[in-house]
Amino acid sequence: CIDMETLETIMAKAALLGACDKVSKVTDWEGLVKLFFSSPGREFCKTKNFPSLLTFRDIRDKVLDYGIWIDSGTIVCKDLPEVALVGDTDATLIYTDNTKVHKVVLMYGSKAHIKASSYVVVLLDNMGNCDVEIEKDASAIIL
Repeated sequence: CIDMETLETIMAKAALLGACDKVSKVTDWEGLVKLFFSSPGREFCKTKNFPSLLTFRDIRDKVLDYGIWIDSGTIVCKDLPEVALVGDTDATLIYTDNTKVHKVVLMYGSKAHIKASSYVVVLLDNMGNCDVEIEKDASAIIL
């Protein structure tokens, strides 16, 4: 029997590690992913190395619809506002939509080739010294 991570167990582990009170207000996977992509959420996950790669693998099917790609092989995404690449994922991320700041999180050996143009802003959070190639025009900003 494999013990699958549940929303409740992930939130409990985060709380034990000192996550902010917002984690106790999460009621669904979408809310948890929103918290993950928030500035305090990304900082918490980076400093605590949380969640583990095994936890991500357990919840893969629950979070893919919200932009978290786990062990997804080679993929291409265009103008997604929030993307997390985890594990065995090698993504080409194309950004041309300059109406928002795009967030990209890299964890656990994932790889990204970011193509940015047309005055886009991409906030890149490389949490695991993952491989990143950046191809951008003079107008694009990668933070």
